[in-house]
Amino acid sequence: MTDVKHEIQNMVLTVNYRDTEFDLERLAGSLKGARYDPEVFPGIAYRMAEPQASFLIFASGKMNCVGARKLEDARKAIDKLTAKIRETGAEIESEPQIEVQNIVASFDFGRKFDLEKIARNHRNTEYEPEVFPGLVFRMEEPKAVILLFVSGKGVGAGFEKQESVMRAARKIVENTEHETL
Repeated sequence: MTDVKHEIQNMVLTVNYRDTEFDLERLAGSLKGARYDPEVFPGIAYRMAEPQASFLIFASGKMNCVGARKLEDARKAIDKLTAKIRETGAEIESEPQIEVQNIVASFDFGRKFDLEKIARNHRNTEYEPEVFPGLVFRMEEPKAVILLFVSGKGVGAGFEKQESVMRAARKIVENTEHETL
């Protein structure tokens, strides 16, 4: 099997502090660099430099975390933000529930693809080169969408686990081994 290079580009996680509500005005005033304009958006936008992550914080006690490239970094960023929120006087009684919603990864398959041949041979694909130069390959297991390009590069989204990224890459290699240029 061709050695596929891959790199996680982004992770999207939801964070839920059960039975907690945030005073967004107070929180925004306490978090350096936080942006809060309730007339434009009903949450706080907050970016953390180390570990790198961005957050949308809502009064309901829920947040979205994006931008981390590793689950460990996302968890560190969430822990760091949780500590900062507690410092503002917000009462957080339990640890947050964290759930991965989406992982985006880039791939280099190390060979060129014949996208027209792949489109003809696989029903779970879409390829309209007049509209978009990539082939959309929809996978059932793991559930994800991979964009393949003639160059042998690709981008995948929809992964919920890091180990699913390489499983998907292996399936692409197995399903397209005779459809190269």
